[in-house]
This record gives sequence, C-alpha cells and structure tokens, in this order.
Amino acid sequence: MERYLGISSVCFGQTALGLPLSVRISRQGQVEAVGGDADLYATSVQLARPVVAVEIRTRDTAAAESLVLAQKADLSWLVGPAQGGSNARQAVLSGAVLVTIDVTCEQNAAAVATLRFVAEAPDGLCDPFSCQEVP
Repeated sequence: MERYLGISSVCFGQTALGLPLSVRISRQGQVEAVGGDADLYATSVQLARPVVAVEIRTRDTAAAESLVLAQKADLSWLVGPAQGGSNARQAVLSGAVLVTIDVTCEQNAAAVATLRFVAEAPDGLCDPFSCQEVP
C-alpha cells in the first residue's frame, strides 16, 4: 500500500479550508442482531446501510465558522505522496452534509476547527466516496 503525506488542500463546495491538520474517513455500519424468542444469543448479525463520515481538522477557523450546519456540497482534498516518484491523490466525498462544527481554543496554542460530514448517496447505490491519482 502506498503511503501519502501532506494534505495540500481541502475544499467544501466553493469554500477552501486552509491549514488542514488531518482528514479521517470512517465507514460505519449499524449492527442489527437477530435471534428467536427462545435464543439467548444472536443467531444472525446484519449491518444496516453503511454511513460514510469524514472529519476534517483545520486551523482555518474563520473559514470553518463561515459554514452553515446542514449545508450540502462536495468535500474534496488533495494528499501528496510520501515518495518522490508517486502521484498525489484527490479524494472526493460527494453529497457531504456538514453535521458538526467544533472550535477548540487551548492555552498557548492555535485554535483548531473540527468539521464532521456525513455523505448522502444520490441513489442509495453508488459509493459517495471516491479517490484517484492525479498527475
């Protein structure tokens, strides 16, 4: 597996989120355990539809605070390669909905905004997350 370092840019719709610190992608499935009335333990475990969530941490608190909860747009970020010969990767979360804006101010440290997004698939069948190499 190729290693990537250095988040070059993050954009939510037309808003550039400068000074990115981290990007975390999470795929979550709600567990649905099933068992009969006489069963003590689950006899079948299924997952509900997966949710794709992304968390962005940035020092650009002004841009983060200009966003509105429930705002929907494509979220994209560019990550540079760890090795000189590799290409950068462009990741896109289509139909991202902003669900949380947290700003943390600590003593003797720059403020950090944490933005959480959940993706809506347009048809329920297509994966809203995509990633590809860019020259």
